[in-house]
Amino acid sequence: MASEHRAQPARPPALSERDERNERARKEELRARLGREQRSMLRGLILLAVAILIASLWRAGFGRLFVPGWWNQW
Repeated sequence: MASEHRAQPARPPALSERDERNERARKEELRARLGREQRSMLRGLILLAVAILIASLWRAGFGRLFVPGWWNQW
């Protein structure tokens, strides 16, 4: 009868302390870069929203938006 022993699957070698520090530093840098990218995207979206608002107000005309005596409606 044939032996039922099978070879163990290959495992990567254990990381040294230096490799672990490098890996932690890499992950921290990646997290920081992701945070900067998200802040940049948020600023861009806010800037786009402000530009659309200003363009809409410009197109509508301030005379139509703020008619004389509009403050008396409050």
